[in-house]
Amino acid sequence: MIPVVPALIPSSDTDVRETLSRLSFSHEIHLDMVDGKFVPNFSWPYDPEGNLADVKDCTDKFSLEVDLMVEDPLSMAVECITAGADMLIFHLETITLENFKNFHEFTHVTTGISAHGDTSIDTLLEYAQHADYVQLMGIREVGAMKQPFDEEVFKKIKAVKTAFPEKTISIDGSVNKDTIVRLKEAGADRFIVGSAITLQEDPQAAHAELCSLIN
Repeated sequence: MIPVVPALIPSSDTDVRETLSRLSFSHEIHLDMVDGKFVPNFSWPYDPEGNLADVKDCTDKFSLEVDLMVEDPLSMAVECITAGADMLIFHLETITLENFKNFHEFTHVTTGISAHGDTSIDTLLEYAQHADYVQLMGIREVGAMKQPFDEEVFKKIKAVKTAFPEKTISIDGSVNKDTIVRLKEAGADRFIVGSAITLQEDPQAAHAELCSLIN
């Protein structure tokens, strides 16, 4: 079963609780942490201020993946681990290769690596050899939903699969019923879906439709 994981850019702890109650059909959830520094947009718990552990009673019901779109990912990573995160995604523009290698080696959580659209694939591959999996962006810029699909992602899928054929490739951004089959056929293994699930009137039906297209 190819995973289709609902994604949320939380606006508050209440937003997390209300959205997760609508996503109870999924055993996985993807939360974007956005600090307004790494990218212009921001999310809770940066603004408004809070702590991810405050919603641990809700997130513990899921396998929790956190995408660290923040200027200081190591500090937030510690907070996320305390809050029960199972998977953490680092964006290589925010962390040195040495620090990423050390984090991966000395922590128990599953670690993924991602990159901005303008970052070279060679740089991504250098980090990827030390990651459990790779997250490729289906959009050019990160940190917001409803952005146009970036066709360059297909070249990146091919490059990662060629270099690391056994490594999972997750796609985040502009994954919907118009793109998901093409992405699967190109070699993607896992899909992170925001507005095409969470902003739909019936999220469970939207999730089921996407799953049916690729499974």
